[in-house]
Amino acid sequence: MSKLYVFAIGGTGSRVLKALTMLMATGVKVPVDKIVPIIIDPDAAGGNKTETVNIMDLYRKFHSNVDYNDSQATFFHTPLEKLNFPSQDYVLPLGGQTNKKFNDYMMFSSFSEENKALVNMLFSDDNLNSDMTEGFIGNPNIGSIVLNQFAQSPQFTTFANDFTAGDSIFIISSIFGGTGASGFPLLLKNLRHIDPSLHIPSAVAIMESKIGAISVLPYFCLTPGKKTDPDSDTFMAKTKSALAYYDNNLNNIDALYYIGDPAHQTYENVAGGVNQKNKAHFIEFASALAIIDFAKNASSLGGNTVYKEYGIKNDTRQITLTDFENVDYMALGRPMAEFTLFSLYIQNKLENSVDQKWITQGEPNYNQDFFGNMDYNDLLQFVDYYMAWLKEMKENDRSFEPFNLNVTNDNVFGFVKNIDTRMVWNSNSNWNLVNDRLNSVDKGKVSKAQTETLGRFIVHINTAVNKLVNEKIKL
Repeated sequence: MSKLYVFAIGGTGSRVLKALTMLMATGVKVPVDKIVPIIIDPDAAGGNKTETVNIMDLYRKFHSNVDYNDSQATFFHTPLEKLNFPSQDYVLPLGGQTNKKFNDYMMFSSFSEENKALVNMLFSDDNLNSDMTEGFIGNPNIGSIVLNQFAQSPQFTTFANDFTAGDSIFIISSIFGGTGASGFPLLLKNLRHIDPSLHIPSAVAIMESKIGAISVLPYFCLTPGKKTDPDSDTFMAKTKSALAYYDNNLNNIDALYYIGDPAHQTYENVAGGVNQKNKAHFIEFASALAIIDFAKNASSLGGNTVYKEYGIKNDTRQITLTDFENVDYMALGRPMAEFTLFSLYIQNKLENSVDQKWITQGEPNYNQDFFGNMDYNDLLQFVDYYMAWLKEMKENDRSFEPFNLNVTNDNVFGFVKNIDTRMVWNSNSNWNLVNDRLNSVDKGKVSKAQTETLGRFIVHINTAVNKLVNEKIKL
């Protein structure tokens, strides 16, 4: 079985990983047997990372409850595997403890006077006194020292022992911060040149594997902060320096994707921690598409590095599905529309539909106990995450608004922006038509395919909305 290990570095890495998980939830196809996410981030309490971990845990739960062999279910279809990192949710730790100042991490006070003088030439006082609890705060020179140690960790050995010939690797990082800019080249170096003294059986398979990466260029700005906070005025200078380094040193990667956007949204300057929760952005959505593209093409890569950039058909600040090139429109439009209809129904209509035949009669039977239990509440939470993700991308700059989320009872199927609807010969319309299709799903087939009530419920609605989108929306 082929696995794709996705290394998500820093806050940007977690947000792209979140976008990938959302796309997989809708049923967008990733042509691998498993996705294995691995997060590298010194900011243990980072808001974006914590949210992404929650979303991935929910995804894994729903996938495990659906039998994809005996149903036509598309939601949560691609397996997402969690490596056995003890008490470290998907997280590959850095070398040593980073919840301290940089000079303490290096044990600077124990250096000889000569070595202290050398360090003082390389690092400013602000660098040396930088608290790494919330990351490297836009300082790749600090990150390069710390991140070069992670290959010695037991978690790296766990990853290596799980890796087999034919598996591939993708790395997500930003180029204008601290963790991503330093982490990407160091991770690549450690993957391509594994220390023989580590005695890793799969070392050759890892070093010879197909490796792709996306380097995210500046796509947002920050409000002015303290002297030690990240300064977005330096983003372009850091980007140019990193690009020059990549040009001269990254010659052992199979595919390298670049993405960025001059339409910069300004975010509050939060260095790290629970309050660092940037809104979802189209750049992160498009970056997730790079992972899918790599998965499709990894087996054919070899020789010289392939470089790719991303573009939309129409240069607009308000992007909809019709602004995509045909390949993305065809791959994304239908599954995203189906899952969005699924989410809209759960949020807007389900609580008023519990007397419907599909809920009350025959098998599967969803009684009131199900609608109050933890499984159903977890599904509600995921739907809330998904709808908030769409809403945040709409409110960002550039705006991505494929759907109108404020549907009315008399125009339910007009939720896909800029796409016409079809007439259906039926005495029911709008939400009543949704209930009609739910009532007509082959309950026996759904029931036989699932062993858990949650799985039956997901497959039941999934089956109905797939049919409805095909009937009603001209995608």
